[in-house]
Amino acid sequence: MQHVAGQLLVNGLILGSIYALISLGFNVIYRTTGVINFAQGEFVMLGGVATGWAYHSLSLSIPWAILIGMAVATCAGVLVDLLAIRPLRAASPVILVIITIGASIVLQAAAALIWGTQPYNLPVVREGSLPFAQVNISYQSLLIVAVVTVCIVLLSLFFRCTTLGMAMKACAENRDAARLCGVHTGRISTLTFALSALLGGIGGILVTPLLSMSFDNGTMLGLKGFAAAILGGIGNPVGGVVGGLLMGVLEQYATWFSSVYKDTLALAVVVIILLLRPRGLLTK
Repeated sequence: MQHVAGQLLVNGLILGSIYALISLGFNVIYRTTGVINFAQGEFVMLGGVATGWAYHSLSLSIPWAILIGMAVATCAGVLVDLLAIRPLRAASPVILVIITIGASIVLQAAAALIWGTQPYNLPVVREGSLPFAQVNISYQSLLIVAVVTVCIVLLSLFFRCTTLGMAMKACAENRDAARLCGVHTGRISTLTFALSALLGGIGGILVTPLLSMSFDNGTMLGLKGFAAAILGGIGNPVGGVVGGLLMGVLEQYATWFSSVYKDTLALAVVVIILLLRPRGLLTK
């Protein structure tokens, strides 16, 4: 029993690290623009599907296929901002949320039209696993944790040490004041969507070797990332990471009782947190 519980904990932390990356995409956009982007899950899907397509259909090596997947996801984020968000930037938050849901539907339909409805998969970096404290940790899982950790560290350094990162933080604090100080808020908004889409695309590339990826997988992954952001506190990057890890662990332990509860848990978490603590667990 302890062995099973430990294995579920490890698996949950691995899966939760991907949810944390998706949650960071939600938080980056919300903090900078105030928009809750429900197309984030489609950025995840595009990263995985485009990488799988490039690897299988174009017979490219894994590094080149990954670059194509990241580029496709990033371009999708830029297009969503330029074509859907920027023309109606002054609209109410509810209208902007509806726009992002519409963008999600369009991206999903476009992916099915361009790459088909079949699922794509990718090879794992290395077969086998590493035994540790009576549990087995696959080498692919170690790679996922390493990549997610590097992304979190680089994102933190970007916001702290670069001019663009500080401009994005200024927009998050006060958009009008940032504009008066010379920050081009329109370009910052586009950069924010591109960065968020890049994070989502990386998450999609990491999860594809484990679960495979098809045009309709983005909605559920986006919902779980959003649940992680709500759990930790929307707009709080640290809370988003913690929320993602908690989501992964809760999801794995839910499968202990029945696999039926795994996909419904994300929605249940959102509803419960919104009812009991709308600002999240780690937000004052």
